[in-house]
Amino acid sequence: MIAIVSSTIKPLTGPQQSKSFYTYEQRVEQTKFTLLRLRECGFTKIFLIDNSPLLDKEQIQKLLTGFPEVEVHHLLQYQFKNKGINELLLLLYLIEYLPANQPVFKISGRYYPIQGFKKPTFADVAVKKYRHARNNNSISTRGYWVKDADTLHRFLTDCLYEHFVYSERIVGLGSLIRVLFRKKDKNTPHFSISIEFAAERVLRKGNYDVTFIDKIGIEGLVAGAENVEKITE
Repeated sequence: MIAIVSSTIKPLTGPQQSKSFYTYEQRVEQTKFTLLRLRECGFTKIFLIDNSPLLDKEQIQKLLTGFPEVEVHHLLQYQFKNKGINELLLLLYLIEYLPANQPVFKISGRYYPIQGFKKPTFADVAVKKYRHARNNNSISTRGYWVKDADTLHRFLTDCLYEHFVYSERIVGLGSLIRVLFRKKDKNTPHFSISIEFAAERVLRKGNYDVTFIDKIGIEGLVAGAENVEKITE
């Protein structure tokens, strides 16, 4: 089985940058634990894709010695306010390196498989769904399964397109007025939808055979928390 770990081991911090309760050293140990648990769950090939602005590929490889099954990729990115855009671009970059015709499990850094984790039976995509008010649902993008690299590529590009078009959609008079008269910020494009909501819309509207699972079988620490916050899915 193939796993992809998306991470920012060393983000920029400060008043205008990311806020995180976790130190750089803690993030390194969290990433190592993720890799260890994936190995124990039978993943024989793990791709780690990281966009840390203050690290390069060689530095990350030195941090992660002892994991021969891990292939490290590093990509410097423009940091969108909507971090979902960055994740989609990271994963799209990695597509060409993935083996064909093999199931892929994507997991976010700082999360890890727990007891009972296993590959579900599914056709195209297996995800955990959250139901919110007004039929405004989302899925968890902390961990999900896809059929193969081609399906992942289609899913990611569909999600990226959804980010671009969502704020421009017209569903009534109110949205028409909002689109026509909204002040445009040329330096910071307006992406009003999160990756979790965009992905749910894509799977609901697109031609995907989706399996919804109650438990992914992962646990971890929320990345942007200002206090220690653990979540189990």
